[in-house]
Amino acid sequence: MKKLNRGFTAVELMIVIAIMGIMLTMAMPSFVQFTRNSRIKSGAQIVVSALRTARSYSITKRKNCAVLFDMDNNAVKIWSDDISITNWKSLPKTIIMADQVGNQAMETLIVPFPNDSDATRDIKSITFHPMGKGLWSEGEDIPNTKTIEVSDITSNDTSYIEVQRLTGRIKTSR
Repeated sequence: MKKLNRGFTAVELMIVIAIMGIMLTMAMPSFVQFTRNSRIKSGAQIVVSALRTARSYSITKRKNCAVLFDMDNNAVKIWSDDISITNWKSLPKTIIMADQVGNQAMETLIVPFPNDSDATRDIKSITFHPMGKGLWSEGEDIPNTKTIEVSDITSNDTSYIEVQRLTGRIKTSR
């Protein structure tokens, strides 16, 4: 009886490893872009979630409710009637928020900071009315929308979150 050789030769293994290396090299740019996009989406989703939760809370509890934006630490928090509804939620490390696009600066609230201590600080905010609409100053040059810019500092990718004053509707775009 003839003995069958089983297994792979060193040449076959080297060819397979070379093919895998070429495929990995081709996939790397896509993976980097995917990672960058997921950071932007994650940061924008944290902000949008806080805005929608605050709007929902203000409608169900029939109280004004604000989303606080700590631009220095890139974090958001929900606040109502001098009490904290949620803890600070941080955005991914490479993501930054901008409180204005053009002349649409956000209003500020004086709140205890940090961690609901006795010290207070002015913090940028967007407040929702119990009817669900956005509450901010009215006037001829005051826009009907507030825009929050969420950007990745490692690239030029940016996501915009827009809150409409009359309806409280929250819309995202890139």
